[in-house]
Amino acid sequence: MSTSSVVRSWKEIPNSLACVPACRTVLCLLTMPLFAQAWQTTAPSVGGCQAAGQIAGWDLLDHTLTLKSDSSHYFDFRYDASTTFTTAGGTFRPDELGIPEGLSIDDRLCVEAFRADNKEIASRVRVTYRGEIDARDKRELIRWQSEGLFGAVKALDQANHRITVRVSASSDVSVDAAGSVTFWILPTAADDPADTVRGGWESLNPGDAIYVRGERVSGMPTMRARLIVSGGFRSVAGTVESMEPLTSELHLRDFRTGRSRSVHFDFMPIYVVGKNAAPGETDRRLYRATVGDIKEGDSVLILGRENDQTRGIDAFLLITGFSPGGVLQPGPGQSADWIFQAIGFGGRRP
Repeated sequence: MSTSSVVRSWKEIPNSLACVPACRTVLCLLTMPLFAQAWQTTAPSVGGCQAAGQIAGWDLLDHTLTLKSDSSHYFDFRYDASTTFTTAGGTFRPDELGIPEGLSIDDRLCVEAFRADNKEIASRVRVTYRGEIDARDKRELIRWQSEGLFGAVKALDQANHRITVRVSASSDVSVDAAGSVTFWILPTAADDPADTVRGGWESLNPGDAIYVRGERVSGMPTMRARLIVSGGFRSVAGTVESMEPLTSELHLRDFRTGRSRSVHFDFMPIYVVGKNAAPGETDRRLYRATVGDIKEGDSVLILGRENDQTRGIDAFLLITGFSPGGVLQPGPGQSADWIFQAIGFGGRRP
């Protein structure tokens, strides 16, 4: 396949996505958004895709599309005038020039079948547009963020296993910590989730900053906890407004409050979420990415520590680019809070 035959778009692609022919193999990864790891809004089963990933390049002369998988592997497949592309709004076939109308870089494809007489040519392809992926990811992050809270311990009732958490100057939440609850402590000097250690009721004191995950009671200032982390650890989800690598500052539009937050990300690991690439496995896992892949408008989850001096967040890591089953939904057999094991809480690296 000739590098000179690579075309940037079937319509018009903004200059920010332009790429010189020499970068055909990786298609300018530094400018490609991290939603390469996102999946169909209404995803078919894993077994229903013969190949799947985000569009990373194409060759109109050879009628070839290149996909990038969850694990950053590249796969080429061919299409022709008989190939059916299915979207949420209907179906279409390539036009007389061999152009699958409306497709762009970052759209997600699931090749459901290949032609019986030619296994290199796809016969049926399901399409999910980048805009649909973005909207779905934002909804999932908002929901995930609503299942957690961050505040200071106002009162402890060990006899009834209840904690009153001061979330703001005018808002308290009663946390039911009876039953199976996992306690962690983030030491004062720690800058990595792997530095957390096991805690318990005896480690909590009034005034401590704690992060709680669990089930909120609709319409009530109460929560049933399943995970409690003390020491200033917290999460925040939002949209990237700007990122300044030279000053290690990221500005995030918080989904919970609608306000802009300052996040310090010096040497922060960045991950995208995908499925396990092993045959027959469907559990979720993290794949490494780089700061150069993040762009304005991406929806992300940041885990870090509240900075008492700046009132900003010192980021431990950033997660984006979600795939099958939703943003942070667990795979079969995984716990609801699988992400904390995945990032190495307590030194348990995956």
